[in-house]
Amino acid sequence: MASANSNLQGDDLFYGYIAEYLDGDLPQSLQGPFNDLLKTRQKQLDDFQVNRGKFQSALGDIGGSEALKHKLRNFAQDDQLRETIEASEIAEVERSELWSNVIRRSVLSAIVLGIIGGIIYTFLPRTSSKFDVIEYLGYEAMALEEDPDGRINLPSTDIEEIKQFVGSVPGLAFHPGVLRPIKGWNPEGVSIIDYDVIKVVAVNYVSPERGNEHLHHFMVPGKMSDMSYKGEEADYRGLKYRVYGSDKLNIVVWQYSPDMVSVLAGHRSAPELADMARLGTPE
Repeated sequence: MASANSNLQGDDLFYGYIAEYLDGDLPQSLQGPFNDLLKTRQKQLDDFQVNRGKFQSALGDIGGSEALKHKLRNFAQDDQLRETIEASEIAEVERSELWSNVIRRSVLSAIVLGIIGGIIYTFLPRTSSKFDVIEYLGYEAMALEEDPDGRINLPSTDIEEIKQFVGSVPGLAFHPGVLRPIKGWNPEGVSIIDYDVIKVVAVNYVSPERGNEHLHHFMVPGKMSDMSYKGEEADYRGLKYRVYGSDKLNIVVWQYSPDMVSVLAGHRSAPELADMARLGTPE
């Protein structure tokens, strides 16, 4: 029907829609072609407007039968053309309502999906496998050495005070375990590192005997099997560990407890770090 509507031109378009034009009801799709016709038909428009008033007045005075009124109406617009116009207008209204319903349903679906996605994101368990935690902790170790005062939450040389503080850190997804005292290495404080997806606790050590060299013990929730980078696995006196190396640090990783991975980062060789890890881990 919309196609028949858009194909009207000349007299069919002018006389078929002159009444709608005068009443301000001309469809948007016909306004351009109709306005082009008006440029040369202003007199016909004026005549129609005047005569329509007379016609309506006369028709009211006649008060004839419906058949007579129908016949008179056909002088201005025959049945076929009127049916075409009415069908076109009905189709246009239905199409408008259809799109309105589609848009409302799409918006409602988007809102529902957004709410469901937010709930899933909030309650979905998150693990250290979401990102390369070892790489991040390598950066953290270097940052702690460059600016220890700005990154240590609890400066302390008392291992008992450190244990008490670590045990009271809120929001941890594991039970933290501090290493047993390591000969030649003195504790200097605790750092809490919050990566949003996981929270890591670090106990930092310094060795006056080695020119104040630093050592960092990071406590991470999860299991080594969850980590994306597996590293080289070795065994030291029953301690299963993996070695991660760079040009600045060596890092040893092992399963300290069922829910906690330990990461020891420092400038010592991998075998030395593994020995410290074995001595510092409870049997």
